[in-house]
Amino acid sequence: MTGTPTVTIQEGPYTARLFAPDDHPEQDDTTGHEERELVWDDTRWLRFTAHTDLHETHCLQVLEGDRPVALATLLLTRRAGGLLFYDAPRLAGTASPMAEPELLDPAEREHWDRLAASLPEGRPDQYPSLALATFGNHHGVAHARGRSPRQRASVMAALPALVRQAAAQLGCRSAALLYVGEPEAEAVDAAATRAGYRATLLGADAVHELNADTWDQYTAGLGSRRRRGLRKEVGAYEQSGFRTVATTGPAALDDTVIDLQVAHREKYGLPGGLDRVRRDFAALREEIGESCVVLGAVREDRMLGFALYLRAGDSLFLRTVGFAPEGAGCYLALTYHESTRWALENGIRRIHYGLATYEAKFQRGCQLQPRWGWFAFQEPEAATYREVLDLQSRSIERRLERVGAPATPLPSRLSPPSPTPLGAAR
Repeated sequence: MTGTPTVTIQEGPYTARLFAPDDHPEQDDTTGHEERELVWDDTRWLRFTAHTDLHETHCLQVLEGDRPVALATLLLTRRAGGLLFYDAPRLAGTASPMAEPELLDPAEREHWDRLAASLPEGRPDQYPSLALATFGNHHGVAHARGRSPRQRASVMAALPALVRQAAAQLGCRSAALLYVGEPEAEAVDAAATRAGYRATLLGADAVHELNADTWDQYTAGLGSRRRRGLRKEVGAYEQSGFRTVATTGPAALDDTVIDLQVAHREKYGLPGGLDRVRRDFAALREEIGESCVVLGAVREDRMLGFALYLRAGDSLFLRTVGFAPEGAGCYLALTYHESTRWALENGIRRIHYGLATYEAKFQRGCQLQPRWGWFAFQEPEAATYREVLDLQSRSIERRLERVGAPATPLPSRLSPPSPTPLGAAR
């Protein structure tokens, strides 16, 4: 559906049109990443995100003059209970893959516990809340094709102020820009700091670059330690009677995959249940089904585990996994080694695995690419939220250091400012 923007806002040379929920500007194929195709900024994925009932979605169309130059998704959360990864007030002070207080020094941990306990239950003082992000732990900003790196960076630098203006128009008490990596992060950081946000390291996207053309070339190029680990895990997988079956397209999301996904969500306490999973997978089939790749771990003609990827160009993006209890032991072999084997046989050059479980990903050849977030909270608790965010950023910095892939600090993390609370005059 297309219609009239809710409101028009301005920042520097850019005008932004904020659209109502379930409404979006007319789009063609002129948006999206050029040099290396991404799925998270594909307009089909933005439409999939809009199917959620856990957040209210708004499109933000950025124009330079009368020419659209970027399109972003804003996720509005009216109260606590949305998906944690996109719920800014809950992200602050909640132990999760984006906050590991157990890695803090004892005094820091004590301070974290005290601060987290002092925040109001349910965080009602910070809702509604607005986040620039899209599912898949990515900022999801789709730039017009043909834009130079400098032009894209200029748009990204305008977004912190535009998001704050959008938050004000929508009556939000907090705002965030989430999951931004290089090369955009430094430009966003400077602008976000001026606009009163606090930077926080949220984690790192694990990316496996495949610098081989065949499975034999790939295994021959591994160091002896990694080669031994691969042979051990693949050997156990095969000796247990598993084989890998690939299915592509909308038909890959069948009832077996749905049942395994329900079990996965139940095990890890994720929002789910059969009805929700059926709705989610129906939306995937409708909007982006042709890009789906399911790799199944099959034993005696029964699928006991799966990994669902989305394909964009020569890249795969891991969306989710699911395993029956009898298939739990094949996770590493299927998700890393068998996925790599299939990728090499099908023209894939890289696999994006997303955030968390960094040790397993790093040990199996992934590069860890930092992902940052910027948060702005309303008084009277804004200072407490900022302190909490500083501590959880420190915890993720230490996690990546321990793995052996430290993140280069952003300028504002080297010398944190005293930001302007949301709603205050600048």
